[in-house]
Amino acid sequence: MADPITAAIVSSIIGSVIEGALAPTPPEPVMGIVRMLPEEARIGNMLPPAQWQVQIDGKTYPLSHGAQIRNELNMMILPTMVEQPAKVRYLLDYSGAVYRIWILSSAEARLSEQR
Repeated sequence: MADPITAAIVSSIIGSVIEGALAPTPPEPVMGIVRMLPEEARIGNMLPPAQWQVQIDGKTYPLSHGAQIRNELNMMILPTMVEQPAKVRYLLDYSGAVYRIWILSSAEARLSEQR
């Protein structure tokens, strides 16, 4: 003969597990940061940089010596780490070389298209 308290606890646990498995999972909170990019930053589609040059919207620009590329998480990355075409915001220096590139997240790209 089983103890009624133990049976009730086991039944409650099993019921909670089944209920939890059948319940829809809540949406994950959006994680990320809001970047304040310079208003004067241009918008374009960039191909992966090669040989210290970058092609944005069909035009080839040199990368400046101190060029910074930041990914969607705002982490600085090396030019060789960009492996796919990307929507970007970028700044040119006084000589016409690209010195800042921000790879846009999908949400930032949508916002940029609306401007």
